[in-house]
Amino acid sequence: MTPTPEGWSNELSRRHRVATMFVLGFLVLDVLLLAIAYLAADRLYWPRDPSLAMALWIAILVFGLGAFVLRRTRFGAMRLKDIAALKGMTGLLKTLQDTTVQIACIGGAIGLMGFMLVILSGDWTYTLRAIGVSMIVLIYGYPFRSAWERVARQLSPE
Repeated sequence: MTPTPEGWSNELSRRHRVATMFVLGFLVLDVLLLAIAYLAADRLYWPRDPSLAMALWIAILVFGLGAFVLRRTRFGAMRLKDIAALKGMTGLLKTLQDTTVQIACIGGAIGLMGFMLVILSGDWTYTLRAIGVSMIVLIYGYPFRSAWERVARQLSPE
């Protein structure tokens, strides 16, 4: 394995740091939402139509599965190879960062939908389940630096 060239090593570090902060920020948000739901479920309860809760569960399912599909398609080997060939290393690193941030946003949206479930149902365990799904998505989308460096080394023009 060749060492990472100095030209894009700094950019890789910067983009990886941004992506990691997004993922960790949404993980912290999930923990905060869960704590609020646990401590204040009875005060947050605002009765509504039960079909809204079912619609949120369906949306959580679709978002969760969609995050896996999005990551698998966006990080496909041929797609990344084409991006590296067309846009260079900067475009490749930007794609890695943008996809990771999008996955993190989907995970955060799942957590927020879970918090909305406690408002609709008054049961904090619904939030616990939805935030469990959110954390699975966030952990699945976590940007491992070694993987990013390996992709960058394999697809670098040198």
